[in-house]
Amino acid sequence: MKIYDFYSGIFLTMLSIATCIFSYRLGLRDIRNPGPGLIPFGVAGLLGLMSMGLLFRSLFGIIKGSQSRAVFKGVKWKRVVLALCGLLGYGITFNFLGFRLCTFFLMVLLLGVVGRQKWWLTFTISILTVIGAYLIFVVLLGCPFPTGPLGI
Repeated sequence: MKIYDFYSGIFLTMLSIATCIFSYRLGLRDIRNPGPGLIPFGVAGLLGLMSMGLLFRSLFGIIKGSQSRAVFKGVKWKRVVLALCGLLGYGITFNFLGFRLCTFFLMVLLLGVVGRQKWWLTFTISILTVIGAYLIFVVLLGCPFPTGPLGI
């Protein structure tokens, strides 16, 4: 097990404890009338559970004496940078191009270029993602999203 997992587990556990404390101070209330700290408290609690699992798993690996490997060995950095640039571009062009076009282009980039999926599968999943997200956020939840210059 990697020693880096142990350090990450400690850091994320402390971060989740601090976030739970601050969100509790904001006020939780109850599920029917949520306060501003309820969602951050729940997310921080889940982060705490997962980070403690990582911490204990790495601790047991260290005790057993398993060898650690290089941290970023085998990472395809071009794909990572391309995905991060795509997410940055999504945030920059979201108001200009609109929700549907930006989401479609982002999914095409992530699936087709970064994930190297077949193009028919990439376009199908991209269209289904846009339709599903539109139905959930705009129709069901009533969130207003930018439409873009084409009205799409």
